[in-house]
Parts: sequence; C-alpha cells; structure tokens
Amino acid sequence: MGMIPEISSSANAPSGNVGKVDTSGSGGQNYSPQGNRWVFRRNCSLSPKQLLQWYASLCVITLVIAFCFLLAGFWIVLPFAGIELFLVGTAFVIYARHAADYEMIELQPNQLTLVMADGTKLTQLEWSPQWAKLSYNGKYKAPLLFSHKGQQVKIGKFIAEKDKSALHRELKAALARAACSF
Repeated sequence: MGMIPEISSSANAPSGNVGKVDTSGSGGQNYSPQGNRWVFRRNCSLSPKQLLQWYASLCVITLVIAFCFLLAGFWIVLPFAGIELFLVGTAFVIYARHAADYEMIELQPNQLTLVMADGTKLTQLEWSPQWAKLSYNGKYKAPLLFSHKGQQVKIGKFIAEKDKSALHRELKAALARAACSF
C-alpha cells in the first residue's frame, strides 16, 4: 500500500490543496520539499462518497436479481442477498472510517505541530522545536520517533520504507533550522 506525502509551503493552505500529489497512478513517492508542512495520507482508490455510490449501485443490482429469483419461486436467495449486502456494507464502513486517515508535521520557527487522524480519533500536539528530537533507527517498518520532554510520538505509517531515511534527514535539518531561528 503506497502512501503519498503532500508538502506545502503555505501554512494557510486549505486542507484539500495541501501540496503536490503524485497523480501518475504509479502510487509513487515523488515529492520535493517546498516548505514547512508535511502531510502523509493513505493512497485510497475510492473516496467515502464514491464508495457509498458504488455500494448503492451494488445494492440495487443485487436486490433486482434477488427479487427475480423470488418471483421465480426461489425465495431463499433474498435472505442470502440481504446477508451479503449487510456484510459488504460493514466492510465498506470500516474501510471508509480509515480512508481519510493522515499524519501531518508542521514546523514554524517557534512551534512544531504534529497531527494524527486515525478513524474518528484526532490527536494534535504542539511542541517547542528547541526541545523536540527526531530519531529513526533505519530498520524495516520502524517509525520516525518524535520526542519532547519525555513524551514520544510515532510518525510514518503512511510513508514508504524507501523514503523514510531521506525524510528523516530532511525533517532533522528543518527541525534544527527551526530551533536555531527562535
């Protein structure tokens, strides 16, 4: 599952237009640093609205077929069609709850903001860049670890493994610049 980071130089950019996105369809990690905001999102093929439309069309087609069987005397098809639609709908709800998950790092001269959205849970931390530290051990599936006065936050579940070390160097340099500019 490839993740596409978005980067923006404008801290006031609307959330729908936050930087460059790879639209080539390759699911790659093509990006260039442009500013002080890094947003990492899932690479989802369907938005929740598109998923709802697709599910509604699936329901219509399935129920038309099930009613045709009902009219032909095969009543048992209808309950199984209902069970099928319920299970598929449940899976889609679980998918849709996490389709908009993201992680954001925003760095200002006097503030480091970390935002993590996971389902309905939104966590936002605001730290001083002078006291924040970033570490990454380079191992497979290891997260980037921000720490600040004893508190630790893992970032990186939406970042491709091949891009983590370069991003670590980039963020560490940006964090050092922000800490010195205070």
